[in-house]
Amino acid sequence: LGNNFPNPFNPTTTIPVAVPRASVITLTVYNLLGEAVRVVYNGPAEAGRHWFSWDGRNDAGRSVASGVYLYKLTATTGQSFARKMILVK
Repeated sequence: LGNNFPNPFNPTTTIPVAVPRASVITLTVYNLLGEAVRVVYNGPAEAGRHWFSWDGRNDAGRSVASGVYLYKLTATTGQSFARKMILVK
């Protein structure tokens, strides 16, 4: 799981992910309360590099507030990684 860019961002950011071997991955954005804001991707991923975009919206399609958010990558291998990003409006 790489650092998102740009960071801070408005209105969108790109999250780079490197997958060492094919697996099912989930990339989720959380607020600082630990609540899931948006599932950016959930599904199979081939080995290699992938880039996912987040547009600052929640699963309902509404814009979220400015602030710090966490993004977490979880793989079927049991590994998970998390980083933080800042949305500035």
